[in-house]
This record gives sequence, structure tokens and C-alpha cells, in this order.
Amino acid sequence: MDEKNLPLLVWMAHVPVVTLIDLDDVKAVTNAFVQKPYHYNFGRIWLGNGLVTAPTSIWKYSIKKIGGTFTSNIVNGYQEVFNRQAQKLVITLRGKVGSPPFNIIDHLAFTTLETICQTALGVPDLKCFVTEEYYQAFTESLELLLERFLNPLMHVDAIYKLTPQYRRMKKSVSILHNVSKTAINKRYNEWKEKKMQKGKDREENEFPDKKFKSFLDVLLELSSEDPHFSPEQIQAEVDTIIVGGQETTARSLLFILLMIGCKKQIHEKLSAEIQEIFGDSTRPVKHEDLLRMTYCEAVIMEALRLFPPIPYVARQADKDLQLKSCLVPKGTMCGLLILGAGRSHRIWGPDADQYRPERWLQPDVDTTAFYPFSYGRRSCIGKKYSMALMKTMLAHCIREFNFTSNAENLRLSAHITLEPLTGNLLQVHSRKLLDKPVKA
Repeated sequence: MDEKNLPLLVWMAHVPVVTLIDLDDVKAVTNAFVQKPYHYNFGRIWLGNGLVTAPTSIWKYSIKKIGGTFTSNIVNGYQEVFNRQAQKLVITLRGKVGSPPFNIIDHLAFTTLETICQTALGVPDLKCFVTEEYYQAFTESLELLLERFLNPLMHVDAIYKLTPQYRRMKKSVSILHNVSKTAINKRYNEWKEKKMQKGKDREENEFPDKKFKSFLDVLLELSSEDPHFSPEQIQAEVDTIIVGGQETTARSLLFILLMIGCKKQIHEKLSAEIQEIFGDSTRPVKHEDLLRMTYCEAVIMEALRLFPPIPYVARQADKDLQLKSCLVPKGTMCGLLILGAGRSHRIWGPDADQYRPERWLQPDVDTTAFYPFSYGRRSCIGKKYSMALMKTMLAHCIREFNFTSNAENLRLSAHITLEPLTGNLLQVHSRKLLDKPVKA
């Protein structure tokens, strides 16, 4: 497929599926087709008509209103939250120093879940919201969605609703919805009270940084003028942002740590850059620091190239479309193979399979086949958010720890998300202990 640069046709039961890797084909399909295949409907029990699962008509309206939400100014206002959550992760990892190799994903997942809930909902104290019960319901819902996706019999709603998986899904989603509804109602009452007091010179707010504006705040402002943003639609958009941001960010951080853990020279270069910016200080990471973290950004980009958290996205052809090499008939499912595009030897060169952050520091680096945030009209709106959060997390962790991994033995599983099957264990070492001089 890569060598010939041609689409690949397979059949999923009675549905033709065309998988694309050519850039011109990808551009044509992702801009021509907005509707997603029926598989995305499975998530509506949880995410309603949020940006990921909404039908075309609803998505087109919503994206015009909230597509530009995560501007640089908005994301900069989250920096205090990012620092606070990164420090919580550091405290957790201190307890792992000297321990045998372990799977860090649960720690990353819980930290990113708290962070994204806080910035999405605008609730500073998450102890009453992101509980162990919430986290278990969150992870079980993701697992149940994957299980339904992999079982064609459960694609039929009438059959699926007779299964134990459906009853478990309803129970888990009920927990998640109760939490988000409670948080939304709390923030709505605060927002309404703030509007009543807007004539005051200074309003009290749990977040001392005036620039902080949660995603929910943006939606509440829209709802006051636009009936499209009903309570149900607001909850759908908030739940979607939480799911989309948490899973992808946690997976990305996992692969970054695994890669630097088995690449000593890369780890040392990253540590040197962090040392140059922060010295021995443990101060919070500022927006200006993020701009200086060029090698850290290259480390992140290279991990996203080789290990995109969402390895495959799809669109539904609602009309015939002529590509360079074939005609895509109406009714065809079109897939964008993000994992394949990032590993293409034709595009990235003979070292495409190698983890080499330095390629991103070259002035002529070709990013046309870089799709980890998807591509076209339904691409991810949270790139700036994700990059700022990952840089902050890595800065805090690298200042205090060295990581080692067995990722040379990494084997992958690609379903809804990209997951490691083997080679996914890390060890955490204190830099203070490593830097301590040995007594004679």
C-alpha cells in the first residue's frame, strides 16, 4: 500500500472500506466527507451529539461556534492547572522510585482525567467529582465501546440492548453523567451569580488567574444567546472534550516516556534542555518556558508520528468522489490510516521506523503526512491544549526523574486507540540520587 501509494479496499461484511495513505486522497476525502460511519454512533449513549459523534448537520453548527475555543490565550490561562496536576503526578511517581518495572498508564490516565475535567468543567476541587468510582466507570465505558466495536453482532442495536454489556454500559454512563451534570449545574449557578455581579470592580473566583475560562464557561456564554446549546448539548460537548482529551493525552505521554526510557541519548538531550531552562529550580512552568522547549516538542512530535493515540479515523461517503486512482462510490467507508502515514518510508525516508526527534529540528521537515490530530474539516480542536499540557508534564517529570524502559520489545495493538501489548513497563529513578557523588 505504501510502496504503490494506492488505496486499499477491504470489505467489512457488506460495507466496502477504502483505506487511504496518499496525501491528495486524504485531503480530498476529509474535506469532501464530514459524516462519520455508523460505528461512531455507539458512543452517543455517553457523548450524545458532541463534536466527535454528532451527525453532519449538528456538527456543522457546533464547530462554527466552538471550533476556535482553545486559542493561545485560553490555553495559557490553564497553565496554573497544568502545573498543579503535573506536580501531583511527580508526588505519585516519587513513591515508585526504586520499584520494579511497572505499567504507568493508570497514573497518567488519572492525572490527565483530573486535569481535563478541571479545565473543561471549571471546578477547582475535584475530590467530589473525579473519584475512584468515576475513574472506574470511565475506563469501563471505554472498554465496553471497544468490545462492541469488535463484535459485529453487537453493532445491531436490537441485539446489543439484550446483552449484559449494554446494561453495564448504561450503569457506567449513568455514573459519568451524574458527575458531569452536578459539575455543570454548580458552574452554571456560579456563572449566573457572576453575571448578576458583573458591575463589581472585582469578582471573587476560585481561580485567581482572571484569564482562566473553562470550556464549560464558553458553552454557558453561548447558551445565553443560542438555543442550540441546550443543557443536553452542553453536557455532550463537555463529555466529548473530557473523553477525547484524556485518552489521547495519557496514551501519548505513555509512549513518550517509553521511548526516552529506552533511548539514553535522547533522554540526556531532553534533560539538558530542561536543565538549561529551569536550572535546579522546581518553579512552575510558564508559557514562555514552553516556547523555549524546542527539543521537548520534537520528542513529543516524534512519538505522535510513530504512535498516534488514534491510529485510524473514518468518514462515510455521502456522494461519489473521484480520486486520482479510483472512484469512491456513495456509501463507502473511507479510512485514514494515521499509523501507516506516520511510518511511511516513501514519505519519511529509510529511517521512518526509527524514533529520531532530530528530524523535527530540520528546517525542511515535511509534515504533510503528520495526522495524529486527524485531518480536514473534522480534525481535533485541542492541539494547542494537548501540546502545552504534555510539555508541562514532561518538564516537571524530567526535572526530578530519569526513566528506563524495555520498549525495545514494544508490540502494539491498534483498535480505537493504540495500545502496547509488551514492552510497556517503566522504571523511575531519582535524579537527585543519580547526581549524588559517591563517597570514597
